[in-house]
Amino acid sequence: MIRKGLMVVLVLAAFAVAVGSVAEATPVTCRTGLGCLNGTDFFDWTTNYGPPGSNIPGNSTATSTLGVQVTVNFAEGGGGVREDEGNGWIGNFTLGDELLWTDQDGPLNLNGFSQTLSGIGANIQPVRFGDFTAVIAAFDVNNNLIEAFAENGTSNQNEDGSAIFIGLSNVPGIAFVRFSVPSCARGGNCDPNFAINQLDIVTGAVAPVAVPAPGTLLLLSSGLVIVGYLRRRRSP
Repeated sequence: MIRKGLMVVLVLAAFAVAVGSVAEATPVTCRTGLGCLNGTDFFDWTTNYGPPGSNIPGNSTATSTLGVQVTVNFAEGGGGVREDEGNGWIGNFTLGDELLWTDQDGPLNLNGFSQTLSGIGANIQPVRFGDFTAVIAAFDVNNNLIEAFAENGTSNQNEDGSAIFIGLSNVPGIAFVRFSVPSCARGGNCDPNFAINQLDIVTGAVAPVAVPAPGTLLLLSSGLVIVGYLRRRRSP
């Protein structure tokens, strides 16, 4: 009887651990550090499109440093422009940041990654100064929405690295991503006109970490106490 009771407790505890350890999409607001994206690869816009002032054709292919390819598209059908913070762009990225600017043709669509991702993000700023809301949306290979995250920021010309980082991590199966700025200062829509800096990605699947939740630990400890009590009752 004691063995049967112990088995029931252990099965329940194992189930709770499994349920509590499932990977979930995580919005991220920083590039590196605890709770940040911590990308394993990135897209360098200068390597792909040249120096500041270069045109970025719609439906063009960009390649990451480790060989992941993606098609760069602009929702309005035109093309973008390569700029640097301080050289063609005066905003609040870090001075010298290499940017992809939608040039009135956003939102920015990144279609058909050659390798599915589990994380992606970049710093973002609209042309118009003031408060804004940015959105990143991730889709699977069938263009089904996996997860979306909205973040508020402030656009200014301080060149101080304060442009917000917006991203998603722990999302296995990302094949298509859209960056947009649906809300801008004074009630406007900045969707067509914004820039992002280096695009960071995380390749590979996300493995859930089996860390027991507090409730799981309580269940397990309570079960062991019960088993101990039953053992004492059966002792002569």
